[in-house]
Amino acid sequence: MNWDAIGAVGEILGALAVVMTLAYLARQVKYAKAEAADTNRLNRANGVQAMQLAFATNNELLGAVANAHGMHGYYQEFAEELGISPDDAARCDWMHSYYFWLHWGQFSSTLDDEGLAELGNLVSKFYLVPAVRFTWDNSPYGKTIFEQRFVDFVDGIIENAE
Repeated sequence: MNWDAIGAVGEILGALAVVMTLAYLARQVKYAKAEAADTNRLNRANGVQAMQLAFATNNELLGAVANAHGMHGYYQEFAEELGISPDDAARCDWMHSYYFWLHWGQFSSTLDDEGLAELGNLVSKFYLVPAVRFTWDNSPYGKTIFEQRFVDFVDGIIENAE
């Protein structure tokens, strides 16, 4: 074998190594983008959950939000449906919304069937509780604020569980 042939083989191997390295880097960038998107969704869900927990546990803030958002009629309807006070209905509503965001965060970052099955099992039990179901179906902060894919997932699980 002469030096020209050895050089040509070396160039081919070098070019293959460059192509493989670029493919590897492209894949790593794809995974990094997916991870950043998951982190963003979960941070958003955590922020909303913290706010909702504050609404559910602070009577003054709860009253202010109910006034500002015009929620008294809804809370009265919720209270009558469950036989509880409007203030308790408001607290329940915000706590249920807290869980909706928690479940949305899990749904949005779950990539495998096992994770979706776990979430589906949770939804099939939790969302059938009458108070939770009322919030999901009627609250302005229930299913109306989530992406359709998540709403379809939850509604499908509820439908199959009934």
